[in-house]
Amino acid sequence: MYLAGLPPDITKDEFVQVMSKGGIIMRDPQTEEHKIKLYKDKEGNLKGDGLCCYLKRESVQLALRLLDEAEIRGYKLHVEVAKFQLKGEYDASKKKKKCKDYKKKLSQQQKQLDWRPEKKDGAARMRHERIVIIRNMFHPKDFEEDPLVLNEIREDLRTECEKFGQVKKVLIFDRHPDGVASVSFKEATEADLCKLTLNGRWFGGRQLSAETWDGVTDYQVEETAREREERLKVWGSFLEDPDSKEQQTTSDSDSTTSSVKIPESSQPSKVNDASKEDVNDEGHKKENNGEGINEDGAPSTDSSLAGSDAEADT
Repeated sequence: MYLAGLPPDITKDEFVQVMSKGGIIMRDPQTEEHKIKLYKDKEGNLKGDGLCCYLKRESVQLALRLLDEAEIRGYKLHVEVAKFQLKGEYDASKKKKKCKDYKKKLSQQQKQLDWRPEKKDGAARMRHERIVIIRNMFHPKDFEEDPLVLNEIREDLRTECEKFGQVKKVLIFDRHPDGVASVSFKEATEADLCKLTLNGRWFGGRQLSAETWDGVTDYQVEETAREREERLKVWGSFLEDPDSKEQQTTSDSDSTTSSVKIPESSQPSKVNDASKEDVNDEGHKKENNGEGINEDGAPSTDSSLAGSDAEADT
């Protein structure tokens, strides 16, 4: 960027501060100083114009919008894209060769723009670095009341971790006292991002702890014979369908009620006593004035009526 209209007493630090509004200013890989220039006349006095090199091309357009026609201590700036012209003919033999140290420092400078975690030295990373261990996801007792909670936690964790990369496997160590889960990624860099993001975050009222697997620790906790017996007992009771039992009880109750029609004005105990007198004393006579009579006109001797009363008493 070329700037004109600068204050005649501006310093390099002030110039860097102004130009940093547009973005990251490039540094010289050898001297590590900002690549800026304040032009001077033959006598060494500042002329009021200068040059600035940004690390990213997008910073040029941003600087144009922010700084052009802006004022610094009463001096109005004029900003434009710098134009360079070659003096004479190009001679490739005079071009200085860039040393390895120069290229290394230039690469380090480019990392300022990289949002990803810094990769470790070496072409390949260890396989265990692709696995993230997450603690305090749950408490083992959470699965005793509802075993299906385990699947919900696994799916929630997979959905969240897929934001960082390709998830290969999610394991829930449901018997571990620390509530441990592991997530395997395709790339180690994806695991790094997951670790940095999830560490310290909250999940279900619990603060998570995320770290890279050391490649040695086994988080699987073996259950004892007693724990297995209790788990199977809980699982067996969980598999029973309470809705079907309730349906069966309701249908039995409905069939019992439909077999005998009880007048609203009569009491169940009186109907039961009347039916007993009809059976024992009168030999199923029909002269009971309608009490204990079913829909067909026959005296009611259905044992289900007594059974329902007995169940009600109990």
